[in-house]
Amino acid sequence: MLRIILLILLLLPTISNADQGLKISCLDMKYVVIGRKHDPLKFTMQAVGLEYFDKEKGEFVMIEANKLDIGENQITARFADYELGFQMIVLNGDTEPSMTLSKYDYKNDRFLEHYKCDVETANID
Repeated sequence: MLRIILLILLLLPTISNADQGLKISCLDMKYVVIGRKHDPLKFTMQAVGLEYFDKEKGEFVMIEANKLDIGENQITARFADYELGFQMIVLNGDTEPSMTLSKYDYKNDRFLEHYKCDVETANID
């Protein structure tokens, strides 16, 4: 009888709860305006940090939360030559805030690219 109970417990699916986070997908605004297709930048925001795919390394990289500049309506991640700033703003004609991403070259004191982001709440494994 004990063996049957153990077998049933082993065969039952286990329920695991994942942490909630944000799946962020960003499109370059200049390409959106001219209608050119391109791959979006993808990020995952979790309680532990910001994760992205580094094309040069060919792997996912996590920037820990304590290394991010986190404000009321913005999150900034610094890299060697530039920073990525996620902001919640109300675009002209909208009533609800949207997430945007700006790539800022702080060595040359200029913005390089601007992105419009789609955000969805998701369970992160």
